[in-house]
Amino acid sequence: MKKITGGHTMAMTKELAALVDANPLTITDNELTFMLDHIGDPDGHLRDGIIYTLFGRGFFDDGFTADQRAEVAQTVLDRRDLWRDIEKADTDAIFGRTFTALVGTLILDYDREHSFLTVAQRTAYFQWAVTYLQQEKDYRGYVSGHGWAHAVAHGADFLGAAVRHPQFSQKLVPDVQKSVVTVLRRMTAPFMDDEEQRLAAALVFGLTVGNISVQEWTDWLTIEHTYLWDNYANDNLPSYYRLSAWLRIMQNAYFLLPQRDPNRVSCLAFINDFYQQMGFRG
Repeated sequence: MKKITGGHTMAMTKELAALVDANPLTITDNELTFMLDHIGDPDGHLRDGIIYTLFGRGFFDDGFTADQRAEVAQTVLDRRDLWRDIEKADTDAIFGRTFTALVGTLILDYDREHSFLTVAQRTAYFQWAVTYLQQEKDYRGYVSGHGWAHAVAHGADFLGAAVRHPQFSQKLVPDVQKSVVTVLRRMTAPFMDDEEQRLAAALVFGLTVGNISVQEWTDWLTIEHTYLWDNYANDNLPSYYRLSAWLRIMQNAYFLLPQRDPNRVSCLAFINDFYQQMGFRG
């Protein structure tokens, strides 16, 4: 039985690899079923280089039919791989969670342009996007032998796809903020793979489309900035890692925002305050 399964996987991997650069792209129902079954495959090349690439091309290069797009959207919700074993640390289930988040990003980005989700589906994807990072505790970046896990970055992409969507509810903005805060407060080691950049981008998406207001942004930054400094201690390295990550989020947000955007003012104020309190500026 294992030989049959392995042989099928190898044959389908070869078949799908041939589609990565195909133009025009056509994905059969059998190929799509395999892709859905292997969203979180531990093989990084299959998962990331082939399957995720084909999901992207399926949505944005017309590789999927309308029925196939609908199947992807519903199957992802039905399987709930975003939450599988989320309470367990350092298991391969992380790949299913984080690549489900990436596929969710594709789904919301496509829906933003073409509005193909049902109201119930869209509501579910919004809720998943704004709560995933509140529950994810596995912060590994690149995992030797398996490729990228990158939960914080992929979760931030999912968050950004939700908050920039024109039908995103502003009632969910507190959960957007809570997701970023939760990530920061769980940090015990510095990020190594540009996670702060992706978190900043998610917030900037919400700001630039007006789903996060200037007042909400300024009030939240003030609260979080104060909290991080109040809990900073020279002999507590995690408290420094959190403060340093916050600085990089502010720096990235400042440069990602349009030059005349009023939200840059708050970013710059907190950046300057960091340099002053750290003794870099008088």
